[in-house]
Amino acid sequence: MVDAGYAIGDRMLYLKEPPFRGDDVKVLQLWLKTLGFFKYNENGIFNKSTHKALIEFQKNMKLSPDGILGGDTFAHLSSLKRIINEKKSSNFPLIKDFKNKKGNKEKIILDYGEFPSDIQENSKLYLNEKIKICKNIVEKCKESLEKEGFNVFIVSDYSKKSLPKLFSRIKKANKSKGDLLVSVNLNCCSDLEASGSSCYYFKGLKSFSRGGRRIAELIQDKLIRNLNMADCRIHGTSYAILKGTNMTSVLVEPGFISNYHEALKLKDPKYQDEISNCISEATKQYLSES
Repeated sequence: MVDAGYAIGDRMLYLKEPPFRGDDVKVLQLWLKTLGFFKYNENGIFNKSTHKALIEFQKNMKLSPDGILGGDTFAHLSSLKRIINEKKSSNFPLIKDFKNKKGNKEKIILDYGEFPSDIQENSKLYLNEKIKICKNIVEKCKESLEKEGFNVFIVSDYSKKSLPKLFSRIKKANKSKGDLLVSVNLNCCSDLEASGSSCYYFKGLKSFSRGGRRIAELIQDKLIRNLNMADCRIHGTSYAILKGTNMTSVLVEPGFISNYHEALKLKDPKYQDEISNCISEATKQYLSES
């Protein structure tokens, strides 16, 4: 009963045993869930999931990731209260200001590799071929963007025998302190007739990445117009590659490897060049707008 009477901000909250319980914890969980950091139901118990979500928020806001609600952390959350309560959009992950940089010095992170969806049986069948195609597209993007003077870094290192896992690539991307991440994957479906291109940007319960949505629009538009692909549209989602990265991020899926006719085109080096050009041109346009 005593715990239930606390309002958020009345006390410091952190992970302990027994855990903090109360209305203030429930409000914290709701705020973190609204911003896309907490994916569970609000139960009013400061458990390990709440602790982890709070640390993710602190890292995103460039605060000390101590997992404690108080001081600067509470001040930053409070400053977002209007956005949370009014259900207005906010920029998560945070968007950097490119205007202060001279020339094309932005650091672009490129990614490809294995994703959680690849554990499905029908996806496993295409994994090796998918990796080769995405690798070629990403490397061609790197070459094109570097010619324009951009600093480009690929987080997918396949020099070793084992494929780098998704979260190791995310960690590597964050450590590189890039300005923008573009991840390339190929779609796969049990419906072998499914085809087309789609792009994804970060979206939480009440927030989304404006920058992510914009570059998703630009890439999708160029792929559809230039390559005459079926339009599977852009989608806001909380995939790990979008949610776990500290920079504005976009996931591009320019075709279905499970579609026989589309797979033939995707295996063509010339077609891969065209996809790379679309992604590179859209990336340059986005950075010039930003």
